Amino acid sequence: MPAAPVLLVAAHGTRSAIGSATTARLVRAVAAARPGTAVSLAYLDVAEPTLRDTLAASSGPTVVVPLLLSAGYHVRTDIPALAGSRREVAVAQHLGPDPLVIDAMLDRLVAARYGAEPSTTLLARVPSTRAESDTDFQIARALLAQRLGRPVREFAPEPSARAALAAYPPPVEIASYLLAEGVFSQALHAAAGALATVAAPIGAHPALVELVLARYDEARH
Repeated sequence: MPAAPVLLVAAHGTRSAIGSATTARLVRAVAAARPGTAVSLAYLDVAEPTLRDTLAASSGPTVVVPLLLSAGYHVRTDIPALAGSRREVAVAQHLGPDPLVIDAMLDRLVAARYGAEPSTTLLARVPSTRAESDTDFQIARALLAQRLGRPVREFAPEPSARAALAAYPPPVEIASYLLAEGVFSQALHAAAGALATVAAPIGAHPALVELVLARYDEARH
């Protein structure tokens, strides 16, 4: 029986040591959940090894799984261009929006809560100029609202963020449509201050491990 294709996780990359550790922990969890499959990690920006170099050095069947929540530039342009027309390289669908992502976000919200049930839930994400990315986010926001049974509003850590937070009925919680820590999550915590509880990024959650493997299986078949 031929060996299973390599599962190559393509992460965005960050200069945050904590964020890099979170990504590495997720990839280790994926490898542990599928011991018969070779699992490796490459980055699209900032960190190494790069996806370009990793694909250039590969020779056997490979499935690239974008560790990305939305269909931005990396998903629609960058990764397909790097994969090229090589028949041995398949590119899986990106991760969001998917019910498993919502499961993970809900767990992170519950873990961050204390005291009374929040009156207001906001959802924060790294902004994008791509319409497809915005569509993915809005679907995720609607799914989260459906699961919570109340509206979920978008939140961005911009200069007017504190005034916006103060206007919402307390207590306020912020869900993170993020996979790992980085500059954006730091800005999010700074903007929230004592006005809101901020949930951790999705990180190495079992639901995300399941989703990465599902995307891999879909692409390889």
